[in-house]
Amino acid sequence: MKTRLPFLPILCLLFTTGNTYAQAADPERFAKTIERWMQEDSKNPPPDGLSLFIGSSSIRMWSSLADDFSELETLNRGFGGSWTNDVLYYFDKIVKPYSPSKIIFYCGENDIAGGESPEVPFENFKIFVERVRKLKPCTEIYYIPMKPSPKRWNLWPKYDKGNNLIRKYCEGNNVHYLHTIPQKMLNPNGEPNPDIFIKDMLHMNAEGYKIWASEVHQALKK
Repeated sequence: MKTRLPFLPILCLLFTTGNTYAQAADPERFAKTIERWMQEDSKNPPPDGLSLFIGSSSIRMWSSLADDFSELETLNRGFGGSWTNDVLYYFDKIVKPYSPSKIIFYCGENDIAGGESPEVPFENFKIFVERVRKLKPCTEIYYIPMKPSPKRWNLWPKYDKGNNLIRKYCEGNNVHYLHTIPQKMLNPNGEPNPDIFIKDMLHMNAEGYKIWASEVHQALKK
């Protein structure tokens, strides 16, 4: 199966369907990427029932995605550097046009690294789920927790808080939370394992993606 693959800051507020969410950078910085995807879709429309992987650079850089999930029709809609508000801003172009059976979501890390509180990705993820449920009530949603990395290890307490807020929300709203992923990315001493990251110590290498793929596979079987 084929996976379709897919840059900072001005403060403002955006309003959407009765909800308010923080906007930390101009979302139009991704306009060319989004337009390219729309053109690709018009020429080769994605099939119904696909598995939609959406979020920031850790999704965009998942180059083995198609092979890792060869039994599925996958669609990669990760755009590097994105915040959760960017996903909401482009929702009508990167989620609404499709009929996915599953959405696998990873975003929020950049929000906190950019100075937002853990509550921001939490609240924005809730808005995301509400929108999906309104438009596509049969679509299953899976949340990959914000990862521990050597480069951003100082931010881990905030990532962990954000993850826990989202985990509790998922448990009460029939959203699949892949809670074991952060644990498996740590060394026995409880720190991020550098062997699963590329040189920047922020993004994962093939070994890191093996952990994600294994955990997502297990979640999809439940």
